Amino acid sequence: MQKQTRKISSIFLFFLLLPLSALFAQSAKVEYNSLAGTKDQLPFWLWANQLGQFDRTSSTIQNLSINAFHQQQIGDSNFSYKAGVDLDLLLADENDIRFTQLFAALSWKFLQLQVGAFPEDEVYAGLSTTNGNLATSRNARPHPRIRAGFNRFVPILDWFSIKGFYEEGLLNDNRYVEDTHLHYGALYLRFGNPETIQITAGIDQMVMWGGTHPEYGELPGWDSYFKYMTASAGGENALIFDQINSMGNSYGVYQVELNKNWEKLHATLYVSHPYEDHSGMEFVNFEDNLIGIHLDFKREQALFENLVLEYFHTKNQSGNFYFEDFNNGHSTNRGNDNYFNHGIYLSGVTFDKMAIGSPLFAPVFVEDGISKGFENNRFSGFHVGADGLFSEVLHWKGLLTYSNNFGLYNGLGGTTYDPSRRQTSVLFNLSWNPKKKKIGISGSLAFDRGSLYDNGNTTTRLGTMFSVFYRLN
Repeated sequence: MQKQTRKISSIFLFFLLLPLSALFAQSAKVEYNSLAGTKDQLPFWLWANQLGQFDRTSSTIQNLSINAFHQQQIGDSNFSYKAGVDLDLLLADENDIRFTQLFAALSWKFLQLQVGAFPEDEVYAGLSTTNGNLATSRNARPHPRIRAGFNRFVPILDWFSIKGFYEEGLLNDNRYVEDTHLHYGALYLRFGNPETIQITAGIDQMVMWGGTHPEYGELPGWDSYFKYMTASAGGENALIFDQINSMGNSYGVYQVELNKNWEKLHATLYVSHPYEDHSGMEFVNFEDNLIGIHLDFKREQALFENLVLEYFHTKNQSGNFYFEDFNNGHSTNRGNDNYFNHGIYLSGVTFDKMAIGSPLFAPVFVEDGISKGFENNRFSGFHVGADGLFSEVLHWKGLLTYSNNFGLYNGLGGTTYDPSRRQTSVLFNLSWNPKKKKIGISGSLAFDRGSLYDNGNTTTRLGTMFSVFYRLN
């Protein structure tokens, strides 16, 4: 009864937001999406990097959404605010209605406080497999969080600027450790300028902490916050695992980006290097990277506007498990980094059963509606993405991804996928979007062939997506 009441109230809220969006938002639109896939699933590029809107295991999905955004300066001051909402009504194997986005932000000059469920900004024309970052992408539904930091790069010198933020979030989905906290901190340094060569380097650090474990009960919370953030060993009140190792689940990425700007071309080379522990931070796993290049051809109404090429490799993971001895008589375990999985936080780096980072970390183990981490985190391959215009109103986008997947280290010097599982995924999208009209139409064809999502059995899967939207203002 309570669930039915919640659905009715959510549907009422959905249609109530229609006129409110038109009245108060700077930009607002209503969108309808219809998706279908063969062999009881959607192909990869119909569900990946869609902010968790569409479930891979649904063969058909009907989606109606309201998306509204407003941004405004407050009088003549240096303060400004913005707010956004994205409410989705989903009719699939399991019907659902939910806020995909719901956030507000207040800015003063270069400082910003942002609260709610909001996604990362899209980069590289939306053509990357993981928005250029292996650890955090636009794949999963945004989780609630509070972020304080810079809203842009802040110049310190003519040739040097910085950007960073500090964030605390709550993974309030149905997961193994309930109400897990997720800390996210980032610091980036930028040198030079794009007219010559601009170099940006930084680190993203994430920590899962706290929550309620089904076997061990409530885990240490705010009183152990400093130990979580510094990856220190726990005290006598911590789990025995955290007394031996560092508390919580720490992981992250090093990010490097090189930019060069010409009159008719903007080129960006980017590298995302993952780490799970000290061996990764010390580059023992130097082979594992996402390496990409984005070419923006800076031409209006061109057949080719953007091109993204990526190579990815996560097979090394600091090698097989071993012990390393130090001169002080202590030893530590190395190897088998097991990216984005964890023994205590068993749901791993997922939210609502989808990867928070690259969607190539897949498939996700799901038992009784709860994610249990990744079945496969050792893979290599390449990706090509491109887009452009056939005419002023006719836009196209194409994606091609190939991966060779090896599962996990099995602890015996081998891998859980033997032989490896190869996967090829293709998408072609065509959209009609006249600037002077309020309506737009889009259609996508998707194709998968491989054994990654079918228990080692090679399967060919087709899918389609039809979308139409109407701008309310």
